[in-house]
Amino acid sequence: MRLTILFPLLCAVAVPAYAQQNGTGISGIHFDAGSPMGVVPITGFGPDNFKGGNRSTSLEHARQLIASGDLMQADKLLATVIGETPSREARFLKGVTKLGLGDAASARRYFEQSLYRGRNGHPGAMSGLAIAEIKLGNVDAARDILHKLQYQQEKCGHSCDRAGSLKQAVGVVEKALA
Repeated sequence: MRLTILFPLLCAVAVPAYAQQNGTGISGIHFDAGSPMGVVPITGFGPDNFKGGNRSTSLEHARQLIASGDLMQADKLLATVIGETPSREARFLKGVTKLGLGDAASARRYFEQSLYRGRNGHPGAMSGLAIAEIKLGNVDAARDILHKLQYQQEKCGHSCDRAGSLKQAVGVVEKALA
């Protein structure tokens, strides 16, 4: 029951949050409000994107499949894409897909791979990782992630470009822990 409620919320929060934090300064993405999940990320990822049109199209198609709820097809497509690129975005989307399919252990692995080493984590990937940890029974690990997000939120304040994403990510994790 919680997954049914939290998965669409995670997608709605995490995908845009991750898109905003790609290290390029790009903070806007476009949404299709007519989708079944309410929001479908259409564009907004930066240089960690694919340069080739074919893979870029595949990644966009994967986002659309996730938003429409066709997780099995998205999972298959992302398996191919991940084999062709080191993109953090592809791994993040694979984590979202695995979480939606109920494979929390794989979701955790893909969310961990989508985080940058030695830097503040992307709010979307961190909230996805926290939810995966909760599903695996690692509530303390999820609380640690929540504390990291709250620390980042405190340091960021209301003026940084991550403020909205951090607020949403904190809310998602707090709701999952409740």
